[in-house]
Amino acid sequence: MKKVFWKFNIDTASVVLRFDNGTEISIYAPGVDDEICPTVPMQTEIDWLIYNEPLTYAKLVFSGKLEQYAKDMTGTHGMID
Repeated sequence: MKKVFWKFNIDTASVVLRFDNGTEISIYAPGVDDEICPTVPMQTEIDWLIYNEPLTYAKLVFSGKLEQYAKDMTGTHGMID
């Protein structure tokens, strides 16, 4: 499958991936946040990623590396612990 569309849908608080075969996957961002319980600075990095690079966000969620990314990137786009 080839991804043909991805975006953050602010109305549903979800990153949406649509594939060329019509399949659509929606990642509910608050649900992901509940699982990793980010600090405020980590949440700033996650929010930046959701709005600016939703495909990268999705890849990190599926790989299980979102929390580590947020820890590593804390302070890059805003707040510092």
